[in-house]
Amino acid sequence: MDAPKQGTGNALDLRETNGKEHSQSKLEVLRFMDDNPGKSLKQVSEAFGVNEKTIRAWKAHKSRGTYGTGFQAIHESQVKDSPKKKSSPRAWSEKRANDLDGKTWLKDSISIWSDIRKSKEESQLNHPAMFPAQLPKRLIEVFTNKSMKVILDPFLGSGATLIAAMEMNKEGVGFEISSEYVKISGERVKRQNLFSANIPPKIYHDDALNLLSYLPGESVDLCITSPPYWDILSEKRSADYKQTRDYDEQRNNLSAIKSYEEFLDQLAQIFQKVFIALKPRRYCCVNVMDLRKKDRFYPFHSDLAKKMQTIGFIFDDLIIWDRRQEYNNLRPLGYPFVFRINKIHEYILIFKKA
Repeated sequence: MDAPKQGTGNALDLRETNGKEHSQSKLEVLRFMDDNPGKSLKQVSEAFGVNEKTIRAWKAHKSRGTYGTGFQAIHESQVKDSPKKKSSPRAWSEKRANDLDGKTWLKDSISIWSDIRKSKEESQLNHPAMFPAQLPKRLIEVFTNKSMKVILDPFLGSGATLIAAMEMNKEGVGFEISSEYVKISGERVKRQNLFSANIPPKIYHDDALNLLSYLPGESVDLCITSPPYWDILSEKRSADYKQTRDYDEQRNNLSAIKSYEEFLDQLAQIFQKVFIALKPRRYCCVNVMDLRKKDRFYPFHSDLAKKMQTIGFIFDDLIIWDRRQEYNNLRPLGYPFVFRINKIHEYILIFKKA
């Protein structure tokens, strides 16, 4: 049951749930109390994150038989069809989607994230297209609980995902073909290690196509990554005049592929490996932006989403990452002959393995 901790002020007081889900929440708490009569109301409240007053009301309704027909139907069917099993707070805790309280859950559920910022250190890193560690850290908070430990990034870059994983005491695993960025990531991890005794990450200087040589199937709890944006880094930047830069010159560099369709196919091969490594019912979050080359627009986020679904992923949702605070040198694109859009947002595509 996903509910806020007591005292958060957001009473998923179960006004936010309804129908069968609401009744199921009551059932879980009341059955736990029946199975564990020695537990105090305070202990049950802390175990399930439900206000004591709410639990007391549920108990009163149950004793009077006034808890509603929906709850009664679920209760009767489960008693009839299921053997009685003892429950424990730990078991319920591991079933939670994450460990957020209700207030933070609400804040992070907003579909536009506009408060993600690079740290001073990240702004100084020499990486052509990076996301700040604050982004994967929030995704880890949202899509894992305490029992989920292994975080994968098949396109490691400057190491933001591994830094976030360390901060959350998770085991980060990253793959990177560029020796330059393997070095940058390694140095960042070493600096982080000076201030932390958390789980150290694993960095592999290898093509992510080989990730199953390092990770067994169904061993990953969450994947967070940002793949190359095709060969867009080689293009002249007319929006902000930043210097063009190829990510890496070596073999198997996705950003060196000239055909957009071939680029998508090669990317899908890597995510197929990710799919195998991911545990069932776990998430893969992919940060991308749409692309333009002169007169042609490439809806990268939707094209990639289609590819991911052919692999077997469920396209669960998306978040818009608003980055407008980073752009201080924009110009009126195409003025005065053709109106063009200054792209100041990216997408976080959320996929799930069934």
